[in-house]
Amino acid sequence: MSWLFHLIDQFGYLVLFISLMLELIIVPIPNEILMSYVGFLVYQHKLNLYLTILFGGLGGIVGVSISYWIGYKLGKPFFNKYGSKIHMGPDKIEKIAKWNKKYGKGLLLFSYFIPGVRHITSIFSGITRIPFKTFAIFAYIGVFIWVGTFISLGNIFGPKWESFHNEAKVYVTLACIGIGIIYLAYYLIKTNRKKIKENILLLIENTFNRFNSFLKTKLVIFGALIAFIGLIFLIVGMIQDFIANEFEQFNSITNTIIMYAFNERWKPVMTLFNSMSNWKVLLVFILFTAVWISVKGGIKRIEFLYFFLSILGAVFLGKGLNILFHYVTHGKELFSQSFPNEQALSCSIIYSFFMYEIIRHSKSTLLNLLTFLIVIFILLAIAASEIYLGIHVPSDFAAGYAFGGVWVCFMILLLEVSRLIKLIKETDFSKQSK
Repeated sequence: MSWLFHLIDQFGYLVLFISLMLELIIVPIPNEILMSYVGFLVYQHKLNLYLTILFGGLGGIVGVSISYWIGYKLGKPFFNKYGSKIHMGPDKIEKIAKWNKKYGKGLLLFSYFIPGVRHITSIFSGITRIPFKTFAIFAYIGVFIWVGTFISLGNIFGPKWESFHNEAKVYVTLACIGIGIIYLAYYLIKTNRKKIKENILLLIENTFNRFNSFLKTKLVIFGALIAFIGLIFLIVGMIQDFIANEFEQFNSITNTIIMYAFNERWKPVMTLFNSMSNWKVLLVFILFTAVWISVKGGIKRIEFLYFFLSILGAVFLGKGLNILFHYVTHGKELFSQSFPNEQALSCSIIYSFFMYEIIRHSKSTLLNLLTFLIVIFILLAIAASEIYLGIHVPSDFAAGYAFGGVWVCFMILLLEVSRLIKLIKETDFSKQSK
C-alpha cells in the first residue's frame, strides 16, 4: 500500500483517476483507504478538495462505463451459451433483467459503498441491458457520492485518518446497506401494494381469528412490536459496548464530524437547539399532547393513562438507569458516568409520544409528514448541539435515545392492546344486546 501512497504523493490527481478507473473495471485496488489518504493530503493543503473529487469521480465514471459495455457486449451471449450449466440460463437472466430495470437503478446510488458489490454492479447492469442513459445517471451520481464521502472523511479526520478509517467505513457501509434495504422495500411495497394489502389482511385475520375490523389498531400494534424488538437488540449491544468500554472510537469519530461540520459561528444556533431539551420546552409539548388527546383521542381514558406512564418513565427512568449502571460498573474506569443520558431519554419519550398522537389521530397526510420530519429534526438537532457544546459524549446520548425509544414503544404497544381489547368487548356487548 505504501507504494500507492508514494505514487499519490508524486503524481496526485492522475494516480487517483487511474486507480479508481481500474478498480471499477474489477482490478483489486484498495481505493477507499487511498481516498481517505487523499483526503488527508487535502487537509495538509497539498491537494485541492474539489479537484480530488472531480478527478476521482471522473476516473470512477470511466471505469463503470467500460464495465457496463463489457457486460453489455460480452455478458449476455456468454450466459445464453453457458449459463444453464450454472443455473443462470436465458430465462433466469431475463427475469433478473426485468427486476434490475425496475429496482436496480436506484440501488446504483449506494452499491459503490459495499465491497464486492461495486465491482460487479456495472457489469451486471450491462448484462441485464439497463438502458445506458438510465445507468449513467444513477451510476455516475453514485460514484461521485462514494468518492466525495471517503475523500471528505480523510479531510475531516486529518492526522487521525488512518486510525479512524476502518471504523468510519463500517458505519458508512452499514448506513448504505440500510438505505438500500429501505429503498428496495419502498419500491416492492409500491409496486405490489394490492397483493401486500391482501396478505396483511389475511395475516391479521388468521392472527386474531375474529374481528376483521380494527385494522389500524392491529397495524400499529404490529409496528410498535417490531420497533420494540429492534430497539431491545440495539440496547443489548450498547450495554455490552459500554461495560467493555468500547465506545471511544465511536465518540471520537462523531465528535470529529460534528466539530468539522459546525464551526464557531454555529454556537448561537446550537445553544438554541439545545434549549429544546429543556423541561420548559418539553412541558409545552406535554401540554399540547394532552390537549390533542382531549380533542382528538379515541379512548381518552386509556390514552391519558399511558401518556402519564410515559411521562413517569421520562422523569424517573433515566435516573434509575444511571444508578443501576453506576452500581454494575462500580470500580471500573469508564469514559462516562451518565449512561444512558437522562436528558436524551426524556426528549425521545416526550417528542415521540407527541408524534405518535398526532399521526395516530390525524387524517391529514401533510400534517403527519410534517410532524414526523419536525420531530426527527428536533431530536437530531438536540443531539448535535449536545455534542457540539461538549455537554455529553455521543454514546451516552445515543443510548438515551435508544432506551427512551424502548420505553415509548412499550407504552404504545400496551396502549394499542388495551384499545383493541376494549373495542372487542364493546363489539361483543353490542352483538349480545341485539
